[in-house]
Amino acid sequence: MPTAHDGSPRAAGIRDVARLAGVSVASASFALNGQPGVADDTRRRILAIAEELGYRANPQAQALRRGRTTTYGFVVRNFANPFFLEVLSGAEEVAPASQRLAGLAIAPVGTGESIRLWHDLRPGSPVVALNASAARITGVSRVRPDNAAAVELPLRRLAELGHTSVAFLSAPRRLMADPDRLRHFRRLSRALGLRATVLYSPLTIGDVQQATRAVLAGHGSQHGGSQHGGDHDAPTAVITNSDYTAHAVYKAARELGLRIGPEVSVVGHDDLATSELLDPPLATIWLNRREMGRALMLRLLERVPPDDYVAPVELIERASLQAPAARPRQLPQTAPAEPSAPHRPGSFAVR
Repeated sequence: MPTAHDGSPRAAGIRDVARLAGVSVASASFALNGQPGVADDTRRRILAIAEELGYRANPQAQALRRGRTTTYGFVVRNFANPFFLEVLSGAEEVAPASQRLAGLAIAPVGTGESIRLWHDLRPGSPVVALNASAARITGVSRVRPDNAAAVELPLRRLAELGHTSVAFLSAPRRLMADPDRLRHFRRLSRALGLRATVLYSPLTIGDVQQATRAVLAGHGSQHGGSQHGGDHDAPTAVITNSDYTAHAVYKAARELGLRIGPEVSVVGHDDLATSELLDPPLATIWLNRREMGRALMLRLLERVPPDDYVAPVELIERASLQAPAARPRQLPQTAPAEPSAPHRPGSFAVR
């Protein structure tokens, strides 16, 4: 094994392979990269020496020599949310097969100005918007959940159980990347005759906990606003944008002495592995996060047409979703939700 100046072992480089094989660095490079210009017996000798030394090519150095990159970018709002880690794992399942890629996946904040910036910096390079509508931006693929079903499934179920006042957690307007979720919530709440409170809050645990505590106490909040004017009757259910932020709702309810389930129902989004371990287990929206990651990477690699991928969703009913009263209410007849994109219908599941 090659050694450094102080005698400690170091990783073998292509110069070490070339020196031991008795060839030029260029010949060693041709042989190791399967390129012509090297005799078969010489190629075999070079490969054998590289294997013996444990030589591994440096992808960054290769990219500099070739003038092209094999790296990709993944820009998200909050890596504290485990949702993004699972999506990234799915992307990595596809990425190793890449030979050439210069693209970016962005989970943007707001209307997607970061996507416009990427377009300006690297025109023609692939870009994918994750969990965002990016409505006024062209030339971008979108990978996102079926937001229409993700809102309708829990809201309709809450109405069936007898809830009449529901809060909906959203990022502040200027930071909102998926405004279609809020539109679906407002429209369906009206159709079902529900009192709808929109809880605007930065999506950190501390901020969501503070805003939720104020709303559940019936005092309103600087982050929230009811569709019913000044009436601040406390909601009996909260629909969150993620299982991560649902933890903050649990904390706020417990500070107020409210029992999750019987006194305030909570529905998350993403179905993280830890959500069923909460006390009580968290009802949530399930979606295949790894499949979203694979769909994202396939579009960056341009192996599929640059279209949108809409992930189907299911409502997972657990003990945090309960009736506030013994008698379920009868629902008015309503038109079906307008889908955010062509999709397979969402469904209920009990786990």
